[in-house]
Amino acid sequence: MKTMSATVASKEFGRFIDAVQREPVLITKKDRPVAVTVSVADWEELVALRIERGIAVGLADVDVGRVTELTDASIEERLARFRALNSGA
Repeated sequence: MKTMSATVASKEFGRFIDAVQREPVLITKKDRPVAVTVSVADWEELVALRIERGIAVGLADVDVGRVTELTDASIEERLARFRALNSGA
């Protein structure tokens, strides 16, 4: 992964954007890593993978019975508990 300081990325923004199209770029500030920038295509792939993983976890929960049917009554009960827990915040 390419590394670039925030100062260089700012001053040479065109080069920075070009680099991100080829690979993720680690941005540093005062020699500390502060961000990783990726292309839109890479970001969309990461989001799709997170969604797929979430679906797989949900389906696994269904397979082993870790599900609760949501009814109007159960939603109201959960909402009431949430409000009670957060009323003092």
